Amino acid sequence: MLDAEQVHDIDRGQNFVEIVRGIGNVIFVMLIAGAVAYVGDRVGHQVGRKRLTMFGIRPRYTSTIIAIGTGMVIALVVTLVAIFASQQVKTAFFKLNSINEQIAELTHRERDLETKVNTGKLIVPVDVLMVPFYRIIHQSTSPKERLAVIRAFYFDAVKFVNANYPRLGLKPYVIPADVDKTLETLDLMIAAKQSTANVMLTVTSDQNLFENDQIHFKMNATADQLIYQKGQAIAQLTIPGKSGADVNIALSQLQTYIATNVRRHGLPPFLADNVQALQLIPDAKQMQARISRAGTYLLTAFAFDDFYPHNARIPIVIVLTQQP
Repeated sequence: MLDAEQVHDIDRGQNFVEIVRGIGNVIFVMLIAGAVAYVGDRVGHQVGRKRLTMFGIRPRYTSTIIAIGTGMVIALVVTLVAIFASQQVKTAFFKLNSINEQIAELTHRERDLETKVNTGKLIVPVDVLMVPFYRIIHQSTSPKERLAVIRAFYFDAVKFVNANYPRLGLKPYVIPADVDKTLETLDLMIAAKQSTANVMLTVTSDQNLFENDQIHFKMNATADQLIYQKGQAIAQLTIPGKSGADVNIALSQLQTYIATNVRRHGLPPFLADNVQALQLIPDAKQMQARISRAGTYLLTAFAFDDFYPHNARIPIVIVLTQQP
């Protein structure tokens, strides 16, 4: 984690780079302008020496016109090359007003979000399970059947959230006009097609929802496969004896390790964080007594039963042993 001074140094370094880049751009433009002026002058000078005329105009005026025209052509060529070679230049020429409008809109939105975070009432945090049910898409299901399951689950979810969350202060979810097309192109269809196991569909919040916000949610596809077998070790924590360690803090830390390990299997936070210790061996009081003695102790979490994502919770048994 960076401290405030390190962040300040990084910002200062980035500002320095931007200043150097800006100075370099100014110098580059000056050199291009000088080169254009020089070439235009030399062409005009050569035309003047040969006393060429154009449209009956006097030679000295002809040379001036040719010099100006040459400079314009060179500037045009350089500009076109820069436009085609750099997306940033192209954006500056043709999309600057649009970008300024987007910046103004994002700035306004940022202020609204800051106000909402500071003074608003949070109803549903991000990545929270929003409906208490799920659907399973079996591996052997055809594409047409997969889409039918996803569509039915979507509308069941909409019905549930609109029946329950407006009473908490949220605005009802609005079904988009092109919902069928959207469902056909969802990553859920791809995930279900490519999965080597059944797929579990769930609905979670895709952002923090504050009072008076319109309901938003996302549908998740999780492979419903065996994650841990009964009795399999999930996480471990070493506790040095006579260190003054608090066993309750150690147990809490172990559950954090469990959630981290579970997330590595691609499970969403609402599943990975739903760890339930069903048994402590020995109990917490005896654990505290043991780690108060000399030695090195190992706190291990084992799967209480076979764990699949559709189980919704991760039941564990925590065992304290002394290392030899």
